[in-house]
Amino acid sequence: MNFYWNAFGPVNLGLDLAITFTFFMLAFLNSRLQPAKTRLTVCRQALLGAVALWVMAGAYIGGIIGFSLIARMFWTLCTAAIPLLLAFFAARDRKALLLLPALLLLACKFYGEIYEPNNLEVRRATITVGGLKEPVKLAHISDLQTDGTGAMHAEVLRQVNGYEPEFIFFTGDVLNHPSLVPEIQAYLQGFKSRQGSFFVGGNVDGGLQLKEFFKSTGFVVLDGDYRKIKTRAGTLGIVGLGLGDYGDRRLLQKLLAGLGSTDATLLLSHVPDAMRTAAGLPVTALFSGHTHGGQVCLPWFGPVVTLSGVSRGIAAGGIHKSDGLYVIVSRGLGLEGQIAPRVRTFCSPQILLLELKPE
Repeated sequence: MNFYWNAFGPVNLGLDLAITFTFFMLAFLNSRLQPAKTRLTVCRQALLGAVALWVMAGAYIGGIIGFSLIARMFWTLCTAAIPLLLAFFAARDRKALLLLPALLLLACKFYGEIYEPNNLEVRRATITVGGLKEPVKLAHISDLQTDGTGAMHAEVLRQVNGYEPEFIFFTGDVLNHPSLVPEIQAYLQGFKSRQGSFFVGGNVDGGLQLKEFFKSTGFVVLDGDYRKIKTRAGTLGIVGLGLGDYGDRRLLQKLLAGLGSTDATLLLSHVPDAMRTAAGLPVTALFSGHTHGGQVCLPWFGPVVTLSGVSRGIAAGGIHKSDGLYVIVSRGLGLEGQIAPRVRTFCSPQILLLELKPE
């Protein structure tokens, strides 16, 4: 019951039908057992009952799947079940005004599922880095986490390649379903950098043999590894922490020791919580993703949930500085997969085109 279809479509449609059936069945039973109650009271009780049942189911399952089930329940009730009920009452009682809130909820559904997930922001920014002799251009992408490529992804490719970056950083989360491997490999082959493209693994990448997957794409997997690259701007160190290592300070110290002296050291980690791991160490900037900027945000409030231990302001994305360390968090390009609703609100997908500039 969405404006999209993907490999998880059959399962998600089944869940949407079950959630909607629960709501309608509770409304029907309430109307029969409590005939004196007003229609609004019956519907409110049915809504609360459906929410309680599915929240308990999500809590019982636990983890990201349980959380995704609860999120799907709220989205389905608000943008499918309630509009259907309003349309039913409008037809039965011949009250066309009831169609207005139904249409408003459907407009919200279209905005969250179609418009905002494709409303790409291309952010250009400059940060000053002491020790560099010339500017260095780099592109930062994260959380591709897609169910298939489309026009927005083609625009990402055009913008990144048009920038002609020295480096491309991809900070994890490649795709939502293994059936997409050939399509995404072909897509990633289209990215071009002058001196190197680097990747670190994310939460959804565990099922991929990363080095094998990226072999043909031009990206170097940098989990627990580093590269020392001489450029006209100076010597750059690029260090990567894999998903399981973002909190491993000893490993980071070991990698930095092996790297040796550089003019600037750039750390890649899917999770922005690595900023604590890098605190006080000779790291110039941390590049991360993971949070999707919250993915679902509210006006004047920001991210509802970030699934991160950093502050909500940092998790929302952007360029921050903490104790001399640049913390650069991309809102990413994709959406949470599996049974989660594919939704963004007030949180458009993003690529970062950055210039490291000498002081």
